[in-house]
Amino acid sequence: MTEFELDLDGAEATRTAMGERLRASGAVDDDIMATLLQPGVPDWFLAHPFQVVADLDELNGSGSSAEVPDKWRDGLPSRIKPGNREQHFLLYQRILTTGTRDDQRALIDRKYLVDNWPALAREIHPVVTAVWEQRFPSLRR
Repeated sequence: MTEFELDLDGAEATRTAMGERLRASGAVDDDIMATLLQPGVPDWFLAHPFQVVADLDELNGSGSSAEVPDKWRDGLPSRIKPGNREQHFLLYQRILTTGTRDDQRALIDRKYLVDNWPALAREIHPVVTAVWEQRFPSLRR
């Protein structure tokens, strides 16, 4: 058996460079950027930063049923039926983590999000939860 040795000397420099490029791009809001640069945040989020609407009132999705865009259809039907909480949660998890503000506006229902936030927040990454709760204190559990 051979011994495997990790060489992590350049890892921090690479992470720092990723953060600097992302900040310089101006593509990520300041509060999200600050969260992404905190210790312990997975590098995946630097490579795939998320977005958050500026106001919960922008969310105009349907609370009773939802059309599922192709990019999030893996494991979901093309239309989520009313009352299927598991499928709604899976769709919301995907939209909150990888969706654009436009996706969020079109697909997330404000009332459904607020009413179900405590349970939804347990299903999404804490990095995403932290930004949503910082931006919208009424969501805090």
